[in-house]
Amino acid sequence: MTFLRTLHTAAWVLATVTASAVFPAALAAPADATQPFRPGTHKVVVDQRVSGVRRSFYVHVPTGHDGIAALPLVVALHGAFSTARKFERDSGFSLLADRERFLVVYPQGIGLGDLFRHWNSGHCCGKARRMNLDDVGFVLATVDDVARRNPVDRARVYFAGFSNGGMLAYRIAAEHPEVVAAVAVASATIGGVPAANEPEWSVVRPNQPVAVLAIHGRADTSVPYDGGRAAQSRGNSSAISVERSIRLWVNADDCNPEPQVELMAQDRVERQAWSGCRNNSEVVLYSLSSWGHEWPKENLLGGFDAAGTIWRFFERHPRTP
Repeated sequence: MTFLRTLHTAAWVLATVTASAVFPAALAAPADATQPFRPGTHKVVVDQRVSGVRRSFYVHVPTGHDGIAALPLVVALHGAFSTARKFERDSGFSLLADRERFLVVYPQGIGLGDLFRHWNSGHCCGKARRMNLDDVGFVLATVDDVARRNPVDRARVYFAGFSNGGMLAYRIAAEHPEVVAAVAVASATIGGVPAANEPEWSVVRPNQPVAVLAIHGRADTSVPYDGGRAAQSRGNSSAISVERSIRLWVNADDCNPEPQVELMAQDRVERQAWSGCRNNSEVVLYSLSSWGHEWPKENLLGGFDAAGTIWRFFERHPRTP
C-alpha cells in the first residue's frame, strides 16, 4: 500500500502526546533490523512514545523456521486491561504456530506499565479513544516491521482479536481490506455509542470482500450479544449487536442471505455460515451457549478449540488480488 511504503522511508520518534491525534508512521528499525528473528518470542520496543512511554510489540517465530521461507502472519490483538504476553498465553496462538508454521505478532496497547492496556478501536476504549490514537497505523506498521526481517507471505496476513482487540481487528479489516486476508474476533462487535451525548460509531463498509469469523458468548455482559449497555457500565456507552455486526460483513461480501446452521461441541456451540460470497470469502459465526466475556476454553466448551478453529478458517482464505 502506497502510504505505508512512504511511511517506511524514515524512522520516527514521537515525544509526549499533546495533540488530539497521533498519525501513523513507520516503526523505527533497530540497528540489527536486517537480521531475521530467531525461533521463539521476542519483545520489540519502538521509537513511538505515548505520554513518554515507548510502544512495543512481541513477535513469535515458529520452532525450526530457517528465516528464509515466507510464512503466513497472524496479528493477535489483546483485549482491554490485558497485555500482549497474556494474550499469547490465553489464546494459544504461539503453540499452534509452532505446529502449523506461521508467524504471530502481538502488538501492545497503551496503558500504565502492564496495567490497563487498551486500543482506540473507534468507539472504544478509554484514553486511546479520547486521544484519537492511531492504533490502526501502529498495528499495520508492526506488520511491515516484522516483514523487513522475516519473509512474510503477504497474501496470508490475518488479524485476530479479543474484545477491544477484536474491535480493532474489525476496524483494520474494514478500512484496509487490501492488507487483510481474513479476520477473526471473539467478544467484539463493529461499534457502538462511546459515551453520553456522542453519536454511534461503526466501522465502515469495506470496499472489497473480507472473510470474517466471529465467536461470541450468548451470556456476555461486557459486550452484550444482543447489543446495548454492558451490565457493569457506569456511563451511557453501548455496543452494536452481534447480529447487526455480522450482517454488515454478509452484505459487504455479497453472501447468500441465509446461513447454514449446525450445532457442535456437545450442542454448546451453534455455527452459522454464510456462503456464496464474492472472491471466495465467507462469514462464519460461532455462538457459545452460556459463555460470557472470556476467551473460549476448550475444556469448558465441549472440545471447541478457538485458536484451532480460527487457524483452519484462515488457511482456507488467502487474500485474492
